[in-house]
Amino acid sequence: MISSSMTCGRALTILLSDPDERDRDELRHARLHASRCPRCSSAYAPADHGAGALRHLPGRGVEPATPLRVGLVVIAVTQLVFAIPWLVGRSLLPDAHVAVSHLTRDGALGIVIAALGFVTAWRPRYVHSTMIIGLLVFTAQIVGGLADQQTSSVSVSFEIVHALVVITVFGMFGVAANMARRATPQAQPRSPVLRSRALR
Repeated sequence: MISSSMTCGRALTILLSDPDERDRDELRHARLHASRCPRCSSAYAPADHGAGALRHLPGRGVEPATPLRVGLVVIAVTQLVFAIPWLVGRSLLPDAHVAVSHLTRDGALGIVIAALGFVTAWRPRYVHSTMIIGLLVFTAQIVGGLADQQTSSVSVSFEIVHALVVITVFGMFGVAANMARRATPQAQPRSPVLRSRALR
């Protein structure tokens, strides 16, 4: 019999998928398994065969909110527009009191932080790695900026543009926090198929 040989993972995979893409007999056996198996029954109520509600199980397809990702892309593009000219000693901003060496370093660091923003928006699961690198880039920019101010290689007003780096790093933290919040199980599941463990 199919239901007796079906594994928990196989049953839940079938129930989490689109019912229209599954064979009706296979779906029936998966529901039967989930209703009888002690391990699966904690997440499945046999009185309700709405398998689609299992889509609310935490940890499946956790993605950050779209506005956060779009915002990161916009900031990264803006950073890239400023950073590319800096890399060759030019600037879109007034730079009469800025040394070429400072511009070149800011350009290199700016391209790195822009790339981190793109990676975080494209593949949010890498956000913890990009956050660490982003903080290192931010630290390097702060240290380099303070050192250049001591030698009058850069003006304080020019350094304001590095707020883009701060916004990018905060955006990464926002993505990480949003993903963690979405992955946290809710105390009251929205579907009667899911049983609240808090009541046990």
